[in-house]
Amino acid sequence: MDNFINRLLYNKNVQSGSIFAFFSFLNQGLNFFLLIILSRYILPTSYGNLNLFYTAVSVVGYVICLCTSGIVSIKYFKVSRETLARYINVVLSSTLIVSAILSFIILLFPNFVLQISSIEPFLQGICIYLCAAAVVYNLLLDIYRLEEKTFRYGILTTVSTLINIVFSLLLVISFNQDWLGRIEANLISSTLFLVWGCINLYRKGYLKCISPTKAIYKETLLFGIPLVPHSINGFLRQGMDRYIINSFFTTKAVGLFSFAINFSFIIYSVGAAFNKSNSVYIYKCLSEGNLSIRNRLRKQTILLLVFYAGFTSILYIVCRLLIPVIFPSYYESVEYLLPLCLSTFFQCVYLQFCNFLFYYKKTKELMFMTVGVSIIHLSLSLWLTRYSVLYTAYISMFSSGIEALFVFLYSRRLFKIF
Repeated sequence: MDNFINRLLYNKNVQSGSIFAFFSFLNQGLNFFLLIILSRYILPTSYGNLNLFYTAVSVVGYVICLCTSGIVSIKYFKVSRETLARYINVVLSSTLIVSAILSFIILLFPNFVLQISSIEPFLQGICIYLCAAAVVYNLLLDIYRLEEKTFRYGILTTVSTLINIVFSLLLVISFNQDWLGRIEANLISSTLFLVWGCINLYRKGYLKCISPTKAIYKETLLFGIPLVPHSINGFLRQGMDRYIINSFFTTKAVGLFSFAINFSFIIYSVGAAFNKSNSVYIYKCLSEGNLSIRNRLRKQTILLLVFYAGFTSILYIVCRLLIPVIFPSYYESVEYLLPLCLSTFFQCVYLQFCNFLFYYKKTKELMFMTVGVSIIHLSLSLWLTRYSVLYTAYISMFSSGIEALFVFLYSRRLFKIF
């Protein structure tokens, strides 16, 4: 046991993952702090408008670059810097083309877009700009992650959050801009980091005026486009579950279910943070192509899965004991914790083996798996939620488990570590 703990503590990927997790929770805490302060100055109706806007940002964010940015991580250890710059140019050109198409749709059909989104045309334009700027910012973060500069990655994200907070407080409180002040702050912050991202990517040699080949265009688009429905899946599942619960029960039931999800989501946040460093390790090992990597990847995978299982168990026990004491109004949400915590644990397992599918560019197969599971999930939710919200929680656990199993089995066809 002591040997396992020592291996866990001194494992480089665990250390890097811990740093990613620390900065992730720090940024979430800072945003929560901002939410508490702004709640005194932004009325509930205004929060509704703000939520609608950022829902639109989430949706546009999934399609703005056609999910092509993921190929940068795959190619980082395989190609030269100049060739990688060609792949990055495909990502940026895809972003510009999609942004132009969405902008033309807004200009040509403003009333139609307003009707389906409930967002004013000028805000729709800002939404597109924010998503496009985020592509450059995230590319820089990906380069830092692949270079294993975890502190630089974390500091950049924290500085971005702090700038956003400062301008939000200034515009909402001092200039009485209400909910628009929050968007304006995001606009300022995004512009600053768009410029910063372009400068740093240029200095590093990743931003060059070189044309990608047709083969690179084709490879990048074939990698990214199947990931668009895959990326939207989680957003749709949780969103549809809430709507289905609301249609059969009260808004209180939605609130209790969402409250439990927020705690279980901590597990996924930890898994996603650790996967930022672990995915780099996997891609680097697979790029080496020697026989010794199989054992290294097996040990690394076992170490992380045991860690995720232990963290899930501890979080479940702590939440089950403390929620009735600290949040007595939400004590009924405790019954949803077990299936929802297991659901997010399975999502961590999914992330681990999904890296192999990404590396071997099996995104089309991944799309079929995730979309298929989502159809099953929504069908079961429509059928069983009417009987109990607890069934919805177990459906989430079941679909996440099946998804993780499918990805694990397919990953064995590509690179067998078990």
